[in-house]
Amino acid sequence: MLRLLAVTAVALLALLLGGCAMTPESRLDEYRIESERLTAEVLALVPEALLTDDLITQSEPRYGEAVTVQERPSDPAWWQVRAYQTLVTQTDASADAAAAIEAGLTADGWSHRRVRETDGGTRFAEGYSRDSDDGETWYIEVTWVLTAPEKAELLEVLVVSPPTVRGDTSF
Repeated sequence: MLRLLAVTAVALLALLLGGCAMTPESRLDEYRIESERLTAEVLALVPEALLTDDLITQSEPRYGEAVTVQERPSDPAWWQVRAYQTLVTQTDASADAAAAIEAGLTADGWSHRRVRETDGGTRFAEGYSRDSDDGETWYIEVTWVLTAPEKAELLEVLVVSPPTVRGDTSF
């Protein structure tokens, strides 16, 4: 009887430890697709008359601080897309593009707040966040500039997915 109890205790301990060691499944692939879709959706809010063909987009996974130097499937990760759009040379093109994006995102349920002002109050970052159906928070940041002589009318869009884990994938 004592032997049966000891075997049962060892089996339960193995199940418990095995369950703790399991790594949650990474959602990086899913988040890449959604981040790229959201970036395109945000840029589509900009009036076409303000756009040029000068668009640079970077889409990549990002990784948080790992417990060890070795990459582990359980390391924190997220996906982010950054788009740099040059706008037409027109007074307030960047401000008008940012206003169109704000109107579209807030109408779609995104919350908005001014994140920062830099370059002597001529560069602004607007932050937008929204929870998905599964309770995960997505973040979009739109950076725009005030019109100034000899300064390009620029717009920068950053989309950051909710956190997940690195998983077994490598990008």
